[in-house]
Amino acid sequence: MTAVLAGDRATTLAAVDLDRTLIYSAAAAGAAEGLQVVEHLDGVPLSHATPASWRLLAELAGRALLVPVTTRTVAQYERVRLPVVPRYALCANGGVLLADGVRDPAWDDWAADTAAQAAPLPELLGLLEAVAGQPWVRTVRAAEGLFCYLVAHAREAIPAGWLAATGAAVTAAGATLSVQGRKVYVVPAGLSKAAGLLRLRRLLAGEGPAPRLLCAGDSLLDAPMLLAADAAVRPAHGELHEQDWTGARVAVTAASGAAAGEEIVRWLLDRA
Repeated sequence: MTAVLAGDRATTLAAVDLDRTLIYSAAAAGAAEGLQVVEHLDGVPLSHATPASWRLLAELAGRALLVPVTTRTVAQYERVRLPVVPRYALCANGGVLLADGVRDPAWDDWAADTAAQAAPLPELLGLLEAVAGQPWVRTVRAAEGLFCYLVAHAREAIPAGWLAATGAAVTAAGATLSVQGRKVYVVPAGLSKAAGLLRLRRLLAGEGPAPRLLCAGDSLLDAPMLLAADAAVRPAHGELHEQDWTGARVAVTAASGAAAGEEIVRWLLDRA
């Protein structure tokens, strides 16, 4: 049985993507000053946020049920030092539920069944491994046994023709391709942040009314989640911004970079 406690009856659920929505690499942070480090990798600072966004995020967690929703693996998520420890977190693009920091095995079963509706992971991984030896490719990896991704040395080094051809092959295989900075994700179409979030929302509601849903995200993998929300916001940068993507209930920040991250938290807090 999925470990969602029946007593969790929040009236508002605030679901927030992490990378390039809430936290930023030094290169993606833009002109924001006075940033604090919120993630290290092998002792080296990796991700940053404005001090105000971290202070306000703690305040948001006191008003709403804050749920990080990320494509990161569990190990990658656990590197981020959030100002509060969320009761629930969705990792692996909705494929893993952490409840009080513990991975839920029933959720794992649901995610495996959902991912199985697309081509097998080795087939999806093969689409990326076909270029693993190219000089522009840094690494190709599988994540949580559910999806895979490629890391390039630089975003501008990823060949447009390869992206187009691979995107078509990915779609034919029942999966979704998304480019986030230097990373190219290939994820089974049914395994989405929206599917995981809406499933969590139903479990939290039980027999009662579903909590109001506020969402924030910047990438194609976030788009269904933003459209499913009662109200949502995206930053003025990233994959969705490059495509001039919008939705009827989706606001766009005035700022970009880490300043947009702070603006997003303020936006959520105003509506919580």
